[in-house]
Amino acid sequence: MVATWKKDIVSELSRQVKSHSVVAVVGISGIPSKQIQVIRKRLKGQTGIAVSRSNLIKRALDKAGVKGMDDYVEGPTGLLFSDLNPFKLEKLVYGCKTNAPVRPGTPAPFDLIVPEGDTGLPAGPLIGDLQAAGVKARIQGGKIIVSEKSVIAKAGERVDEKRAAVLARLGIEPLEIVLRIKAAHEGGVIYGGDILHIDETETVGRIAGAYQRALNLAYNAKVYNKAVVRLLVQEAAAKARNLMVNARIINRDTIGTYLAKADAQAKALKAVLPEELKAEAG
Repeated sequence: MVATWKKDIVSELSRQVKSHSVVAVVGISGIPSKQIQVIRKRLKGQTGIAVSRSNLIKRALDKAGVKGMDDYVEGPTGLLFSDLNPFKLEKLVYGCKTNAPVRPGTPAPFDLIVPEGDTGLPAGPLIGDLQAAGVKARIQGGKIIVSEKSVIAKAGERVDEKRAAVLARLGIEPLEIVLRIKAAHEGGVIYGGDILHIDETETVGRIAGAYQRALNLAYNAKVYNKAVVRLLVQEAAAKARNLMVNARIINRDTIGTYLAKADAQAKALKAVLPEELKAEAG
């Protein structure tokens, strides 16, 4: 016998899958429920998120006619329901980053620093915990003040329970929480998470590099197109100008060069003249 509540969950998940063009599987292992709620609020109106047991999710997907996703449903799992295409959905989800407190026993992702200044916390036993954790703290005006910036844990160092508690009380949440899509299904096609995430900066850099290499090839091979012609004309103009200068042809394109050269020669000559002649030269 299957519990009624399980049937209800499968039915509701199946209904959600059927009512949207895209369904995606996300891993939520290690993500606190508070952060899940924050992400859910940020996605509201564009994407729904549901968290349930893996076996119930698999049954719901099967009931909705979505095949081939079972291998991605492992461990703590969530489902995303959306009408965005899978690539836009991944970009949206990846942009909904949030932060979480460091858990006891986990390594610090970077140097964890308590900044100098007013903590906003009233004077009390916490000051002893702060000092025990290596924070230079004192009481001023009935509040706990950090007198100077203090490193509470070095990058890679495991944070013990006391220091984790201190960081949490101070509102320092160094862990970055990102939902990563394992796979998305749209119209019978499954897109793995490895192809959905596109680093825009890297992609633009690659396109710019490819364009520059293509431009250099076309320029050196004298392939005439609107991008190369401008460069070739500029090169031809520069060569023609140099030829006129070397041939001492004076016109509006070369006169500036001759005047600049004459001015430079005059200044160089003046620099080596005796002082009395410099005075006469003005």
